[in-house]
Amino acid sequence: MDCHDVDPPASAVRRASYSPRRWRAVRVLVVAVVLVALGAIAIGSVAGSEGGNASSATDAELVVSDATVDPTATETHRLALTDAPEGLAGFEVTLALESGDVATVTNASYPDHFGLTTDPAVSADGRTVTVEAADLGDEITSGATDVTLAEIDVTGVEPGETELQVTELQIDADGGSAIEPSLEAGTVTVGDGAVGSSSQNDDGTETGPESEADSDSVPGFAGGVTIAALAAVATVLLVRRA
Repeated sequence: MDCHDVDPPASAVRRASYSPRRWRAVRVLVVAVVLVALGAIAIGSVAGSEGGNASSATDAELVVSDATVDPTATETHRLALTDAPEGLAGFEVTLALESGDVATVTNASYPDHFGLTTDPAVSADGRTVTVEAADLGDEITSGATDVTLAEIDVTGVEPGETELQVTELQIDADGGSAIEPSLEAGTVTVGDGAVGSSSQNDDGTETGPESEADSDSVPGFAGGVTIAALAAVATVLLVRRA
């Protein structure tokens, strides 16, 4: 029998097909894929939760902004409708200050996109104001968001805090149906007229306002980048061991 025709033992076949370096490379690839997949899952879950918030934002709110003012000085509160899914035909809204001892309403005005407006009706005691306007030019169309209805001027009386609330409202969509938003009152803060000082950290340095980049950062994005970076580091370390 020719020795070249003899089959090698099974153990020799197994040894020939097994490469430690190749299997270590496979393990590196598996670990990297798992880590990247975990990062994708984390980002996806955050995006899903943000999407849920975005869909719930279609429920309209009528929001009065906050304002800080000194005694005898005047500041403006913005009255805005967050969503108008079917457009906006017109509105009539009455707002009232919770306390007239802290501040008074002195006037109101409307943005240019309303074609017909009624002079603001401010009560004699400065506690309430009624604003009314119609969108004759159909400027506020279906799906509009963050619609300014009016701006309310408030003058400080004495140091303290009070709320500017919506007490009566009628808001109509383009088709004639009523818009029934939830209400969010604004806070009027009247200072003592002194020049404010910046707050300080423990080391004595002044704290500044939050930067726009920080306030507008996308939730979860930094976390996803961190996970991806960890995956890359783990891969490099495993390759070095291989």
